[in-house]
Amino acid sequence: MQQTAPQSAYTKPSVHQVTPERQAAGERLVGRLKGQVAGRMYTDPLMTYAWSGDASSYRLIPAAVVFINSEDEVRAVMAAARAEHLPITFRAAGTSLSGQAVTDGVLAVLGDGWRTLNIHPGAEQITLGPAIIVAQANTALKPFNKKIGPDPASQATCKIGGVVNNNSSGMCCGVTQNTYHTMARLRIVLSDGTMLDSGDPQSCAAFRKSHAAMLAGLHELHHQVTADPELVALIARKYAIKNTVGYSLNALVDYHDPLDILIHLMVGSEGTLGFVSEVTYNTVPEHPFKSTALVPFPDPQTAGRAIIEMANGGVQVTTGVTAAEYIERRALATVEHLAPMAPLLPWLTDNSPAVLIDVTAPDQATLEAEVAKAVELLSRHGATHIDFSTDEARSHGLWDIRKGFFASGGAARPKGTGMLTEDVAAPIDRLAEFVIDMRQLLDDHGYEDAIIFGHALAGNLHFQMSDDFSQADAAARFDAFSRALSDLVSVQYGGSLKAEHGTGRAIAAFVEAEWGSAAYALMHRIKALFDPEGLLNPGVLLNTDDKIHIKHLKLMPLADELVDMCIECGFCEPACPSHQMTLSPRQRIAVTRERARLRASGEDPERLKRLDEDFQYPGLDTCAACNLCSVRCPVGIETGTMIMGQRAQRRGDTARAIAGFVADHRGSVETLMRTGLGVADVARTIIPAPAIAALTDTARRLSGKRVPRVSSELHRGPGTPKPRDSRQDPRQSGFPVPISQTGRQSIVYFPSCATRMFGAPSSEHGLLAVPDAMLALLERAGFDVVTPEHLNGQCCGQPFQSKGFPEEAAKVGGELKRELSALSDAGRLSVVTDASTCAKHLREFPGDAPVLDSAQFLLAQVLPRLTITQKLPVVAVHHNCSAQRLAEQPMTEAIARACSDNIAVLSSVTCCGYAGDKGLFVPELNAHATRFAKQDIPAGCTLGVSTVSTCASGLSEHTEVPFVGLASLLEWASRPLH
Repeated sequence: MQQTAPQSAYTKPSVHQVTPERQAAGERLVGRLKGQVAGRMYTDPLMTYAWSGDASSYRLIPAAVVFINSEDEVRAVMAAARAEHLPITFRAAGTSLSGQAVTDGVLAVLGDGWRTLNIHPGAEQITLGPAIIVAQANTALKPFNKKIGPDPASQATCKIGGVVNNNSSGMCCGVTQNTYHTMARLRIVLSDGTMLDSGDPQSCAAFRKSHAAMLAGLHELHHQVTADPELVALIARKYAIKNTVGYSLNALVDYHDPLDILIHLMVGSEGTLGFVSEVTYNTVPEHPFKSTALVPFPDPQTAGRAIIEMANGGVQVTTGVTAAEYIERRALATVEHLAPMAPLLPWLTDNSPAVLIDVTAPDQATLEAEVAKAVELLSRHGATHIDFSTDEARSHGLWDIRKGFFASGGAARPKGTGMLTEDVAAPIDRLAEFVIDMRQLLDDHGYEDAIIFGHALAGNLHFQMSDDFSQADAAARFDAFSRALSDLVSVQYGGSLKAEHGTGRAIAAFVEAEWGSAAYALMHRIKALFDPEGLLNPGVLLNTDDKIHIKHLKLMPLADELVDMCIECGFCEPACPSHQMTLSPRQRIAVTRERARLRASGEDPERLKRLDEDFQYPGLDTCAACNLCSVRCPVGIETGTMIMGQRAQRRGDTARAIAGFVADHRGSVETLMRTGLGVADVARTIIPAPAIAALTDTARRLSGKRVPRVSSELHRGPGTPKPRDSRQDPRQSGFPVPISQTGRQSIVYFPSCATRMFGAPSSEHGLLAVPDAMLALLERAGFDVVTPEHLNGQCCGQPFQSKGFPEEAAKVGGELKRELSALSDAGRLSVVTDASTCAKHLREFPGDAPVLDSAQFLLAQVLPRLTITQKLPVVAVHHNCSAQRLAEQPMTEAIARACSDNIAVLSSVTCCGYAGDKGLFVPELNAHATRFAKQDIPAGCTLGVSTVSTCASGLSEHTEVPFVGLASLLEWASRPLH
């Protein structure tokens, strides 16, 4: 029977606002920190709202946002917060699902200073800073067939600091490979500013002296627990399954030395006991041989029984079945339109769950044996279709679906509702009945739209549902459900209310119900020993307010159809070039929603005006509109497209008139640009480059940044190439149709405006400009080349589109596409262009001409007809944003490999932030996006490649290695030697 609370106990949720007192305290704190903290600090309405949410269903606006980059800055923030009576919350990636990373105090965000990674000899250990993304650590370890133990589904986004503080686990981690069990060393800063490095004997010795009283208190707690057999048994039972509810009380049983107890209590403490500045992990094997299958069952009971047997009594293995993800039928329905699901659809009934299984082994023979064992087990339990495969692409496709359930399931919710997620575990031997009871509980409380999935080998189920917390009865329903859930999981099943997502605000009210009063009292004593002032993340993990889980809930008002389904998970952020410089896609969406809410409600017009005005630079001007966010988003949300729409809305009549004039006089503009760059090139031969930079910077400052910045690596382009003599071109032959007398295949080549206007930096290899290189390659490969007439000014329209002038973009791009279609003889001939951005944009216009990017065409049609005559030792490779969206990375890398002995992919760069002309007018975006690129380039590398010339110029400047077009490199490598 559905439980409900008295309606009078609840009120319609309101949006949290910073009180004037907190606002003043935040401003005073920032004043105290000037000169002590080098990172950005914010107290303004826009930026504090942008940082008000994490991936959970909670929102709190901080009084101040401070970027920290060192332990000294951590100490400074602690001292300033203490002086202003403000609490501190540390934030890594903000993928927390239980409300751990939001605050109305000081939000201390990890900056670049914490991005440290060091693999120890033999790769048996790895030392990581808290700002390293989990996937970055595992990528670095992959050549050694190693990984770190924790493997959360958000590993492409979440950071080590959050993983340690939440004791995160994941698909294969189980209960034995989490941070608590695989940590070799921890470096921390306590609330009094003391640093402790558990791997440094001198640090430990000094701490034993300076904090003897604290260690004595932990020693006393240890003896109190070990003297209580019932408490010891409870702790053992709780940690036999996944459990992140409350503090890690197992530390009081597992260790005797209070220093070891202290370090292990830090794991899973959610930033309430101290700050983690570094961790060393013992790595675990990542076997190179793997087979994957998504296996359907006739009903949940049979799937549950199969998983119970596969779970091996809860003992984690590294050979055999290492992962088994239960996915109920309603969850499968949200993704059954995706290509990797197609083979499974004939086997699914209305009640069919499926289990995603990985079998891994150190060698092929062992893998085959383990797969055979798994097939026998699954068949015996009634699996309806078993199809294991070692195809890596298929495996990645299936696992991408599973890792994206949080967002893809969220996208299936009704628009305007918020996303709720919980994470529970039960003893593995009761999994079959637990699945049924969980489904019934959700349905009984009105959450029929909920979906269930999870790490079944550990008895760990995730479920998520939606609700509209702008409605007064939503909080009451969620409260009743939460209390019933606590009773089912904690009491009836003796399980964990939070298996791996951390307690946070979501479960803080239920910690005592799960653990009992004796264990709960221990937790309060632990908090008092570490943080007697309650400075660190108060209200998280421990909270006396029994309604905390239904306070400060996010509202998700409708704002833009392009982004309304966003659940603010943050998966997009690592791909965004402006993330942590100004705003990320998640933050642009959150602020857009708040502006829409304020417009609709009419409340606080002054705040709305401030948000609208302040959004210009961080929201609009510094968005590259590259839409790489959509590639990382499990449901493909294009925040860049939303931003381009907002730019269009803000364009006035004058701006539109200018855009129209430029569109009508493109040839003159192109000539003017090339002339200006030519003047700059000549000037550099007379005036030192730094002096020219100073002059342009002064001009930019005096003009309000309306004058473009011309870097030393931006050169005059080659202009329009001379037309080639081709009997295939009716304009030259005089015949109405092409004359096929040469026996050579014809191709239409469109040199993009970027490669015509902007030239490559000089290098020691004597490379040709991209248009000349393309023509040389096409002719060398035996093609007759047709180029458009009057190339000067011809453009695909993308520059107009990105600036918010869609009408001009359609006009300019449409004209070009029609001409290319005509030249292609209604699609008989292929059209190739030399810029990925251009190729992608031209494909969006109607027309017969199939437009190919240079990487695609050079690899398939040109390289096989060439002889490579010389190679470079190593070439750096940049995948620009359009190339990534066209999935051209393998093609670009294949050509680069043909021209070199080794390649070095710029793994730290997603979109380079040059973004058309933003490198000229917002150069700080390009500098920020490429700030780590030098680290990706090995010693001895003298050349890099990119498929867009403007991107190449920005990379050349910030890496100090010349980047050139792909065609220029291939032409050099295949150049006949005399």
